[in-house]
Amino acid sequence: MSQNAFLLLTTYVVNAVWQVAVLAAAGWCLSRWVRPAGPELQHKIWVATLILATLVPATPVIQSYFAPHALTGRASAPSATAASLSGRHIPLTGSDIIFPLAALYLVSGIYIAALLFCSVRLCWVLHRTAELVRHADAASTEPDYTALWHTSKEKFSVQSAALLRSRDVSGPVTAGIRRPVLLLPAMFMENHSRTEFLAAVAHECAHIKRDDFRKNVFYEIVALFTVFHPVTWFIKSQIAQTREMACDRMAAEQLPDRRTYALSLLQLASKIPDASPVVSRAMGMFDSKSLERRIMTLTTSMPRLSRIQRYLWALTATLLLSICAGGIGLMTRTVAAQTASPSAQAPPTAGKKQGAAPDLDCTYYDEKTVGHAGTCGYDKKDQKKYTCYLNSDPAQSQTQIGCEWKLRRAAESKK
Repeated sequence: MSQNAFLLLTTYVVNAVWQVAVLAAAGWCLSRWVRPAGPELQHKIWVATLILATLVPATPVIQSYFAPHALTGRASAPSATAASLSGRHIPLTGSDIIFPLAALYLVSGIYIAALLFCSVRLCWVLHRTAELVRHADAASTEPDYTALWHTSKEKFSVQSAALLRSRDVSGPVTAGIRRPVLLLPAMFMENHSRTEFLAAVAHECAHIKRDDFRKNVFYEIVALFTVFHPVTWFIKSQIAQTREMACDRMAAEQLPDRRTYALSLLQLASKIPDASPVVSRAMGMFDSKSLERRIMTLTTSMPRLSRIQRYLWALTATLLLSICAGGIGLMTRTVAAQTASPSAQAPPTAGKKQGAAPDLDCTYYDEKTVGHAGTCGYDKKDQKKYTCYLNSDPAQSQTQIGCEWKLRRAAESKK
């Protein structure tokens, strides 16, 4: 792996350390502010926060690809070091971060190791989920339970969903990427009433209707890039909580009233063990561990908002979160490898010469970001540009802002 890749990874990690936390704080404030609009909007805000927390730290990389000329106006210190992101030469400012090569490799190595570990773990969990569905058996239910199941499928428009039984789950869970599947414990119908069965099935059908399983896999993949950050786990927990509350609201419409559904939720929680014996990505009714908050949301009367009011809430929240993300993106900092300054690389005789004449030395960086001795000068085609010419081959040159400072200083010394 080239030094460019290590610079890129370290830049991403350094920015993510503080930007993920700031974006999570903004998401938390907006989530509380839009609470009257319902958990659906809160869920969308936390999903947007997770995606932005992954993308915003990559702002320097995006700029190096799509807006390389935007960086030419940055001032450079006399002994500036150059950062090379994705093969592009970027002069540094005093606000940029210079890492020793050892620290650069250490941070990048730890990040790559964490990324690989969590990626392998996610693949393993998805494999266990597939095994869980593969080993499940068809559920043979009584006519009354069968009617409730088909009624729920019709109301949620999820006719393709299948009802299976499994000995490896402790409560109702939803899985399946190609075809949605609802898994019930082997003795679920025998141990629960029809009302509890309807509450559980309605909740899981709401997950299927929202396509939550596939969306959750996507969120897990997005979160891999900042999985090293503890705040990312907090954001994921908020996504899970608001997702469950959104499904609760949809499922409560299947029962006579919300209080009946809340009571069924409590009864199910008292009968279902806390832990499942199998680790999987299947989503159950009590995965978010926020039962108290869910019950309070169901039993608390919420103000009824019109569609226009909900759109206004969503539009305002989107605008505020976008402004926050844009402001944070403008404060990203570039990481560079620490190298010797051009004056330090010059031979001792050059130091005596520099005392009598202006210093026009510069460092020319080749495609491998290896520095070579060069000399600053005006571009032969455009006198407004400042170029570093390679001493061993003056035909090769590259524009450097650092040369502007040296050439201007040389011009002033002649006056």
